[in-house]
Amino acid sequence: MALRSFNGIKNLTTRSMDRPSKPKWLWFEATDRCNSRCVFCNIWRKEKFEKVLTPEEIHKIFTDDLFNNLKYVLISGGEAMLRPDIKEVVLAIHRAVPKARIQLSTNGSLAEQVIELVKFAVEEHNIDFELGVSLDGLGEDHDRLRGIKGLFDKINWLLPQMVKLKESYGDKFNYSVGFVLVDSTVNSLIRVKEYVEKMGIPFNVQWYNESSYYDNIGKNLLKGGDSLPDVIIKNLKPSITNTLAIKSLKGESIKFPCFGMYTFCLLECNGNMLPCFNMWDFKVGNTREFTPTEIWHSARAKEARSIVKKCQGCSNGCAIGWSFESSIFPAMPFYIKRGINKIRELKQ
Repeated sequence: MALRSFNGIKNLTTRSMDRPSKPKWLWFEATDRCNSRCVFCNIWRKEKFEKVLTPEEIHKIFTDDLFNNLKYVLISGGEAMLRPDIKEVVLAIHRAVPKARIQLSTNGSLAEQVIELVKFAVEEHNIDFELGVSLDGLGEDHDRLRGIKGLFDKINWLLPQMVKLKESYGDKFNYSVGFVLVDSTVNSLIRVKEYVEKMGIPFNVQWYNESSYYDNIGKNLLKGGDSLPDVIIKNLKPSITNTLAIKSLKGESIKFPCFGMYTFCLLECNGNMLPCFNMWDFKVGNTREFTPTEIWHSARAKEARSIVKKCQGCSNGCAIGWSFESSIFPAMPFYIKRGINKIRELKQ
């Protein structure tokens, strides 16, 4: 706690003085191709880049001094597993930043290849690896929401395989299931949660977020209602993300100190460096043209940080999680309130 408090003070100070630290977290879009047809996301409709970063280019980018403090790299897409060289991508990142933990996010459509990748990473290269799998319903409900017939059957096979690997690998391998909360999935929340937790797999709710990244601005697929907060409160553990998202549904302010372009950033599959998902169209610089360090300290990056500071907040789990991990102090009221509630429960 003392170390987190010290780092929190340091990060808040450098943020206020516009002297950003080196990023500790990075989200990497391995590809913009996607085989899902999700009702809440239009990435699959977007025009695709002809030339994505090669493993060699990825290695060069991640060996830049800017990234030598990275502790976590999240590989996503699109659907990252569509890259035929995904093993080489993972290895390129690991060799460049060997201390960083690598997570891959997938829709599970290529289930057997996913298991092969986990074995490749952990068994062959001793990589600290995490796997996040999306699941928004059971059976045909999930297939309909994700637009892939037979997808649930593949995930139904994949999850027990993940459990077996966890038993073999221990702390070298972690996993979780992510559930996208929109109006059309609310009624499936409890069933999916119970299905996942029966296998002992961590369950995470990803609140619906509108952004240019998802190309879903204006779809307004999570309107809330009186029952939604009750469903969350009764069935999910208290968290900063859930607290902020419920406040947002009630029309309350969720502004918090965001650390986009301070302690974390995004990397597009063509090399563009970006502040966050809500600023997906704000290209800070391209790593094929400039080094990450040059981009990080550019006038364009300074402009991006000024916009981040004025942001009114969002429900994106990465932005919330990495921002509050950067500084514990804005989260203190939440933890104090949770502690008080626990004391009250014990007294009852």
